[in-house]
Amino acid sequence: MNLAAQIAAYRQKGFTGEQAEVITMMRVAAGVLFRDFPDSFLLFGGATLLLFHDSVRHSADLDLQPRAQELPTSEDLRASLATGLASAADALTLGPLHIEVSGDKILVKQQDNSLLFKVDITRFGSVLESEIEEHAVEIDEDSIANVKAASREFLLLQKAECFLLRKIMKTRDAFDIYGLRQSGVVLSEQMENHLEDTLMGDQIDAAEIVAKISQVDEKRCSELRALLPSEVFESLANGQFSALREALRDLYRRWL
Repeated sequence: MNLAAQIAAYRQKGFTGEQAEVITMMRVAAGVLFRDFPDSFLLFGGATLLLFHDSVRHSADLDLQPRAQELPTSEDLRASLATGLASAADALTLGPLHIEVSGDKILVKQQDNSLLFKVDITRFGSVLESEIEEHAVEIDEDSIANVKAASREFLLLQKAECFLLRKIMKTRDAFDIYGLRQSGVVLSEQMENHLEDTLMGDQIDAAEIVAKISQVDEKRCSELRALLPSEVFESLANGQFSALREALRDLYRRWL
């Protein structure tokens, strides 16, 4: 699928033109990184849902989880993206790109120096090798890469942990959980046991879970307006975002 067709497909899902271009560039970036460093990382987080599981929640972060002892340096990643993204950036008149290293993040900026997206290397959690999927991603007409990404069930487990463990709760986690549950994803007994270990290790009890869920209110959910198609946001807002809270209560029912 060429870049224009990808952008058109994302526009049909309700993303803005600018968001569609960013998502398309992120997809190419994922392909480039896994072509150049095929066994170093696992792709997870909201971008994985966006790129491979039809999520309608915009994300501008490619989250990479290390899965090798020896990893490429941040400069290696920067150089890979600078070379691999140049053609797509020129085709979309976004280049020449400015790609910068900032701690554990790689910032991908367009020619006017405004941020397009970030590549974030995180040390949160562990990789379950049995829950890794491969997705073929076209980089250009002559190159296809296999992106190793977390399965939907593994993503649900990670989102369940993130929702409770973040110091500042993000309603985007709640929406991602809602979206996964709406698509029929449930945690197996093995995954629930992983979550149980996390809750026990961090001493999270039922009262804390209930308190976190109650924070998914209209005020905090306002952050979702810029991340969701307007009709999706308004539908949730009309119900005062109760659908998100119900999905969370169902996910954590074992501990409530």
